[in-house]
Amino acid sequence: MAKERKFDFAPLPLIVDAEEEASETNEPVVPVDGPPTKVTFECEYALMEQMKDYGYWEGLTQKDIILESLKLYFQDKEIRPRPEKIRQRPKVGRKPKSTL
Repeated sequence: MAKERKFDFAPLPLIVDAEEEASETNEPVVPVDGPPTKVTFECEYALMEQMKDYGYWEGLTQKDIILESLKLYFQDKEIRPRPEKIRQRPKVGRKPKSTL
């Protein structure tokens, strides 16, 4: 006959969502660096050619040039966060790739 064993389990700690905690204190939610996101947009042909030429001579990729340009553009701007209702809208577009 098998031995009867009794186990005592400690309760797991409650995990509080960081966004819920910030919304309770009415502090703005600061976006945390997440995984990279692919972005597609239209650009004037002349600007794209300038970017390619600059990247060639400076040894930079188009991605590096765009990211650096956006950082410089936003560094002196005051950016207000979107309302929570707008942030929670369902995403539109292609379905994300399935992870195997």
